[in-house]
Amino acid sequence: MRALEDIQQGIATYEEQIKQRKEFETHDFIQYMEPYFVRHGYRTAMPESPRNILILHDAGVGDFINLSPCLRAIRQHYPLAHIVLVLFPRALALAEACPYVDEVIPNLRQCDWNDFLSLYEWNQGFCAKLLPYHFDLAFVFPHYGSAVQLAYLSGAKERVAYDISRVQKSTFWHGCIPYDAVVPFINQPVPYHRENVHATERYLGVLDAFLGQKVNERETEAWCCPKDIERSEEILADWLAAQYPIYAIVMGGEGAFKRWPPEKYAQLIRLLQEDYPSLHFVLLGGGGIDEQEAQRFLQGYEALQGRAESIRNLVGKLSYCESAAVMDKCEAYIGNDTGNMHLAAALDKPILVPCAFAAEFPLGPDDVPRIFAPRQVPAVFIQPAKALPACKPKRSDHGCCQWGEVHCIGQVESQAMRKGFDLLRERCHSGLNGTIYVNQETLL
Repeated sequence: MRALEDIQQGIATYEEQIKQRKEFETHDFIQYMEPYFVRHGYRTAMPESPRNILILHDAGVGDFINLSPCLRAIRQHYPLAHIVLVLFPRALALAEACPYVDEVIPNLRQCDWNDFLSLYEWNQGFCAKLLPYHFDLAFVFPHYGSAVQLAYLSGAKERVAYDISRVQKSTFWHGCIPYDAVVPFINQPVPYHRENVHATERYLGVLDAFLGQKVNERETEAWCCPKDIERSEEILADWLAAQYPIYAIVMGGEGAFKRWPPEKYAQLIRLLQEDYPSLHFVLLGGGGIDEQEAQRFLQGYEALQGRAESIRNLVGKLSYCESAAVMDKCEAYIGNDTGNMHLAAALDKPILVPCAFAAEFPLGPDDVPRIFAPRQVPAVFIQPAKALPACKPKRSDHGCCQWGEVHCIGQVESQAMRKGFDLLRERCHSGLNGTIYVNQETLL
């Protein structure tokens, strides 16, 4: 305990200094802190078989699912290590069901602060949770500079991450913290390769380089506990007994520009029911926005004289792992580009998504739909033909620039999604995996 108190006192003293000069300088901080870490045994050589391993990840649910092959690979490579995962609380429930980690610690403020000075007070307090482990090895899979700073403050002997000085901001790194303020915190930098387009490949690239060999098993996965599976079977017991084909519908999600209007989902389902009357649909999601979208859907569906018995609204009624177990009972995912979409892909469900990225924009390797496409399953994204005028001159990595409103995505027609459903079925029957992006004009 004396060591922990001494290190924390050193960190707090430095905080008083940077408050006075209102500037955080990485090299100066490391030079100041290293004697503390050396004095208390945090800088001895890492043992051949690390005893305690830290994994830092600072993004949402979909990103965490894309990280799952890394968690599996780290556990396989270090079967006897005690592995601690620090991540955003949004993915906490799913992470707690992960069989590859021993402990999960939520970090409320692992995000894109503009400078290390604003991060410092939080991280110097949070590191008190990490220092007692005496981590031999830390893997950092960061989107933001805060995770890299925290890796250093954890006291980990070896800290592995991309050589961020060689990573273009548009391709991997977010936030406004300069690269030269981040790089010194990592003492085991690995090279970043631009051919790793998908987020999962980018995460795996850290391990490929550090281990000196390519990770063999690269599929994403998700986990449920037996009680979650039992709950899903109870909820769907009558539909499962009747052998109805069940489809997951997921609306809502973060960023209004990715939310296809619920009324259009109602139209789509009515179109599907005309040709496939046996289809049943379960609405999934959680949070206030998702619940509002579900209510709008139900109102629109009722106005279209939809069959109430073929819809089951579970939005806001299940835990995340229970939702995962329910989704696992479904034939496919129809919904917005959300974390649940990546969950569906990890559960090997085909995917149909209305897309905000207009077909007139060529999709490059650094565009979000490419980086965060569903993996290992057939997936069809239906695109509007043209961007709306406000987005044409300032095309973003997301395609649509109007984050706070339903914008370009609102142009996707229900009839195009209906045709996309048939296209998805064809790809499934043909055994064609991978994501395709379809201009709706080719379908209408």
